[in-house]
Amino acid sequence: MTKPRFPVDITSGISALEAHPILTAMSDEGCFHEQFGLRLPLGIYNVSISRVTDKLIRLCRRVETYFNAPDTVDPQGDTREVLLEIIDYIELSLYAAAEHVDDVKSICTGFFKHTSVRDKDQAYRALEKAVKQHKHFVASAANAIKHQQSRIRLATIEFKDEGHVGALHGYFIEGVASGVIGPSSTFHKSKKLFSLTSLAWEIVLFLLLVSRDLAIFLRSVGVQREGPVRVTSEQFAKAIVAAARLPIYDFGEAHPFSKAAIELKASETSLHLLDSSLYGSIRHGWSISSTPAFGQLTSQYEGDGKTKQFEFFHPESVSFQHWT
Repeated sequence: MTKPRFPVDITSGISALEAHPILTAMSDEGCFHEQFGLRLPLGIYNVSISRVTDKLIRLCRRVETYFNAPDTVDPQGDTREVLLEIIDYIELSLYAAAEHVDDVKSICTGFFKHTSVRDKDQAYRALEKAVKQHKHFVASAANAIKHQQSRIRLATIEFKDEGHVGALHGYFIEGVASGVIGPSSTFHKSKKLFSLTSLAWEIVLFLLLVSRDLAIFLRSVGVQREGPVRVTSEQFAKAIVAAARLPIYDFGEAHPFSKAAIELKASETSLHLLDSSLYGSIRHGWSISSTPAFGQLTSQYEGDGKTKQFEFFHPESVSFQHWT
């Protein structure tokens, strides 16, 4: 099966979200959104994308700061403050992504006089099935954090590679098993740790995939104005840039790049936006020929005043991802 491909041009800022130009060109005729107390379709979409990308940009910028921090094995002071902000923005990004699913559903619902008609529509049912697959991780994670007291925890492993000395950061969703706190068995059945930077791409890919399926639905129901529409989405482009400035690696889990190809396009005058100077980022890729060495993993658990047992682990593998 061929991986889906998504071209993203950070120079022009033209929206890579396939539903965006369709919504922009769409006539308001035949819409029942306002009768349901909703914004019109384009308004719902713009607000929703803005909410997700705003949280994602803030997350990526703090992760970049954390990679540049001097001691993340035992974070103290300002470094620990950044760690706590990262956790907050992971949760906020997951919440916003999960809410995006409801926003897309609201867009679709407004094209039908009654939900009973909507639920019988073949295009809507196809969209709902596709989105259910795309949302599985973000919706499950957001639900666990909100309703099951599952917390996001960070973990750090030091490495040496080609003269570079640094640290890689991962996260896990906390759970409890027989009184022992550790990675949740629901999310970490085989891999105890996920890459912190892959989460950003997971959310980016989620938005792109949902937008592609929404575009298919909209073509079946919408009445468009004549003429081509050029739509920009600077906020989404900024989110892509913020993610691309980070190193790309995984801890054995399926990286988003294994599921889809994101083709990043930038002019010579825009390349500086991608340059974070971080080893392993798009502008400073990992060495292809070297063999990196890794240290021990340090997990940033926090006590709850009662539990005394915590699970300590080591990632089964670490893989450096290369931009192609």
